[in-house]
Amino acid sequence: MKKKALLVLCALLIMVSLGACADPETAIIGTWECLNDSIPHEWMCGLVFDEDGRFVDSDGDRGSFQIARNSLTLEFDDFEAVTFSYRIRGDQLTLTGDETNVVLTRR
Repeated sequence: MKKKALLVLCALLIMVSLGACADPETAIIGTWECLNDSIPHEWMCGLVFDEDGRFVDSDGDRGSFQIARNSLTLEFDDFEAVTFSYRIRGDQLTLTGDETNVVLTRR
């Protein structure tokens, strides 16, 4: 019985370890919506990141995204690129930049 419990515990630890090493570009894939009302720009209240490296914001503007360490760059098709520091914890995505601190939740 003790061996079985130890094996289950080891398996859980391995799964948690592998999850912590997830690829940041795949961790951001999905639909994100605002948690707080204090957003600097309405377009940031909804972001959808696709597996093909593209995104669309809540205004319908599209572009590509790049991730490098803790930086997320949104390269809009029709606008200048914007770079944020970002962090994903569970179902929350935090974007921080010049006068920007937005928390989004995975939908």
